[in-house]
Amino acid sequence: MKTIKKTLKSISVILFAVVVIFISFAVYLGIIHRQPLLLPTPTGPNSIGRTEFDWIADNRIDQLSDTPNEKRELLIWIWYPANAAQQRSTVPYLPAAWINARNKDQGIGMFLEHDFASIHTHSFADVSLAKAWDPFPVIIMQPGMGPVIPDYTVFAENLASQGYIVVGINETYTSNLIVFTDERIVLRSKKGTIPDDADPAAADQDANRIEKVWADDVLFVLDKLQSMSTDTSSFFYNKLDLAHIGVFGHSFGGATAARICETDVRCKAGADLDGTIFSDDRRRTIPAPFLFMAEDTCGKDCATMHQMFLNAPNDAYYLSIQGTKHFNFSDLPLRLSPPARSLFKALGFIGPVNSERGLRISNAYLVAFFDQYLKGVDSELLQRTSPAYPEVQFEKH
Repeated sequence: MKTIKKTLKSISVILFAVVVIFISFAVYLGIIHRQPLLLPTPTGPNSIGRTEFDWIADNRIDQLSDTPNEKRELLIWIWYPANAAQQRSTVPYLPAAWINARNKDQGIGMFLEHDFASIHTHSFADVSLAKAWDPFPVIIMQPGMGPVIPDYTVFAENLASQGYIVVGINETYTSNLIVFTDERIVLRSKKGTIPDDADPAAADQDANRIEKVWADDVLFVLDKLQSMSTDTSSFFYNKLDLAHIGVFGHSFGGATAARICETDVRCKAGADLDGTIFSDDRRRTIPAPFLFMAEDTCGKDCATMHQMFLNAPNDAYYLSIQGTKHFNFSDLPLRLSPPARSLFKALGFIGPVNSERGLRISNAYLVAFFDQYLKGVDSELLQRTSPAYPEVQFEKH
């Protein structure tokens, strides 16, 4: 009897300790979740503006929608060099409707990251463009499959601070969740994603099908920008240098950038940030200068990128960044709580490189690359391995 009582008492103590630890950990996550997070300071001299547009392609049926005959609709976020005299409070990382929708979608998982409402950007909403004699070069930016354009705010703000107009395309029905300007919430569709259990051949077929839609999205956006540039009522009238357009993206968006820069002469330079090249693209050669950035030791996925680099007939660069994994090419590592960051490292989603350091390296090479090929400013960073970034294994031809 005494043994049973002693055992029950021990179990009670253990359960109590577990409950205390669980509550303490939950409180800790809640505190971290609400702590302010300031995104890395952009490296350029310009202040930054941000605006958004909701565009419908009237001549395109959305091939990724489950609704018959629905027109393709895209939410566009644009960052640009801004008039510093009009500065006021910076724009939120995400609008309130986005935050509510994403928190609901993530459930308890939202506590793995900083509260989106506590993340502070360096952008100002809808302020006028910076005064300049010449229009600004344009860079099209696409996300990976699942993420949204705001997940790459650090890249967008840094490029805008350096004198670029950065046009981000939220990919409807492939991004996990998009909130349009009228606060409609659109989730990803079955047609817009690749099933987790798809065999390699089926996955490749789906990837090629979806990538065609994404490429058409870029062409549609380029046409819209052309119209805006010549429309006297447009915010961007005479401000877009459409003779100097760059295209880049992360993951699936990077693969799409390769496709665009092979097929459309408006692309003067492109970059793929850790994006596997699919079968339809492996036969392609990219005439525009192109930059590949790859995670550390990524095996066969990087092999497709490296082969396209070797096949490039023009200037091409291939960087492998030690200590990075796939999602180091996004804002995600910055947003994670310390326990979640450790978990994501263990799962191989992010690497051991310091989160800000990884983004600083990627940003430095993106700016150097686009400066050289869109602005004509040669960069020492593109000549050889740099002592400033010993993590980078550098190749060029």
